[in-house]
Amino acid sequence: MGLDPAREQIRKVADFQRYIHPDDVAQATLVDADAIASLMENDDPYRIEFRIIRPCGTEVRVRSVASIVRDQETGHVRAVGCMTELDSHDTEAGTIAPGTDGRSEAAGAAADRAVLGSRELECLVWLSLGKTAWETAAILGLSQRTVEYHLNKAVAKLGAANKVHAAVIAIRNCLI
Repeated sequence: MGLDPAREQIRKVADFQRYIHPDDVAQATLVDADAIASLMENDDPYRIEFRIIRPCGTEVRVRSVASIVRDQETGHVRAVGCMTELDSHDTEAGTIAPGTDGRSEAAGAAADRAVLGSRELECLVWLSLGKTAWETAAILGLSQRTVEYHLNKAVAKLGAANKVHAAVIAIRNCLI
């Protein structure tokens, strides 16, 4: 989302609502008790597509996929899942070119020339959330080696010193 996790965390729908595109707020925050009950009964995931506005001003289409779970102790229902960016600023092969759409140029010329593939971005997102290559592999249904391959390609394309540096560059340029 382009947020600084040290300063801002999203814990409730109200925290997230201000980042949703104004035309999509009603759809993205709708809570339909019957639909939720059906999803839980059938163990189906919740899926929705909508637009967000990142802090840097970039409008992005996202897909939110979540499992609806009930806390056994409290009985509270919550969604546990992730969002994936759908927009592609470079229409070929689902890639996103850093430095476009008014993004920051803080990462320098190397980031401006780089083009990250969707798997490279996805792996960087999970890295930025503290996941190891092994955990990311399990989440994405890939091998650990494949995740490491995508992260190493992102490091090279962004001119980063290491994987964490690549994630920082991607965040600063509103790529993830």
